[in-house]
Amino acid sequence: MKNRQDDHRAAIEKMGCPFYLYDETLLSQRIETIRRALPGIGVCFAMKAAPALAGVIKERVDRLEVCSTGEYAICFEKKVAPEKILVSGVNKSEESLRWTVDRLRDRGSYTIESEHHFQLLDAMAAELGSKLSCYIRLSSGNQFGVDRKTLLQLCEKVIASPHLELAGIHYFSGTQKTIKRIEKELCELAAYGQELQQRLGRELSLEYGPGLSVNCFYKGQDGLQQKSASAAQEAILQEAADCEEQLRELGRILEETRIREVFGDITFEYGRFLAASCGFYFSRVADLKTTEGVNYAILDGGLHQITYFGSMAGMKLPYIDAIDGSTYELKQDAEKSDYLLAGSLCSANDVLVRKAALPALSIGDILRFSLAGAYCSTEGISLFLTRDLPALALLSEDHAIEPLRGHIGTGRLNAPNQQDPGFLPYSYY
Repeated sequence: MKNRQDDHRAAIEKMGCPFYLYDETLLSQRIETIRRALPGIGVCFAMKAAPALAGVIKERVDRLEVCSTGEYAICFEKKVAPEKILVSGVNKSEESLRWTVDRLRDRGSYTIESEHHFQLLDAMAAELGSKLSCYIRLSSGNQFGVDRKTLLQLCEKVIASPHLELAGIHYFSGTQKTIKRIEKELCELAAYGQELQQRLGRELSLEYGPGLSVNCFYKGQDGLQQKSASAAQEAILQEAADCEEQLRELGRILEETRIREVFGDITFEYGRFLAASCGFYFSRVADLKTTEGVNYAILDGGLHQITYFGSMAGMKLPYIDAIDGSTYELKQDAEKSDYLLAGSLCSANDVLVRKAALPALSIGDILRFSLAGAYCSTEGISLFLTRDLPALALLSEDHAIEPLRGHIGTGRLNAPNQQDPGFLPYSYY
């Protein structure tokens, strides 16, 4: 952890708070762990979890799932191989789909989530004069995909079309699922896949999102129980153990369901499970006060920048380290105090943690939040109160700090045609 601490010090000095840091080594280790545990199963990255990782992850995974023209534009800019792109999402308008198809053509794959999607893709493929590879998405009982009756009909239409090619079925029912639920789904998919392939007379592939869980919080609420030198190290070790256990169970399920014998090719899609452990969020203490016996630490970030699935309005305790704002050294005082960590928004709801036991804080100190690699940089209410967007950086495997974007003022977004004096000019593309 010492080398990582030195790397984080360099990142703080280079980027300035608040910012997100993605660790390429941790990302690579997670992918290697998945491949080692589930040999022969493809790895797909659900790009919505961390779009900033597209450029660094493209060579490590078999496929990237993109759900908007904006996500595809990032892939296009980062030179992601077209063969690795699966165009998904419920809102495929004619305009957006044409923009993507014109660039991707028949080198990628597309999901069909409705009759309308089929008609759009079929017409565009006819214009191109080439066949587009398609997955029909099976609904899990929500707005995504279609029911079994409609899926069979769409499969038959795709097979009959001279412009489309049926690759298989796509199924994803949610995130943070239990192993018991995943086992039930894979059992059902094995039986359904066998039935479907008998009716269609052909072998199909399966694109499946297990939705494996990531626990971003201490299992005991008291951070004083921490055994490692830092909360970051504790988080890395605990999450790695959880990862290994879930993958072992998933491997068992694959064998017991014999689903590999049903589908000719299987790809598992990961978002949070793949990216969460590689990310850190840094926010500076902007103010301190005690009100009616409660110690408040006001941060320069907030809920618009860091969100954890299932935080229960700050009742759960994520893995947090305090870093001295002058020396950038880890604060490891034996004696700790309880702090309520609040953000910079003018809202009583902007509470990150209601009770965090931390070394005595000073204004200017920095708090490092672990397991922040998935969704944290994109799910927040970024434009509320017209605060700056945090910077993004990558910690490469050779320990270089690579800025992915600078801090961005949001004034021009909340008041079009206005200027943001003093902020760094920035263009994502």
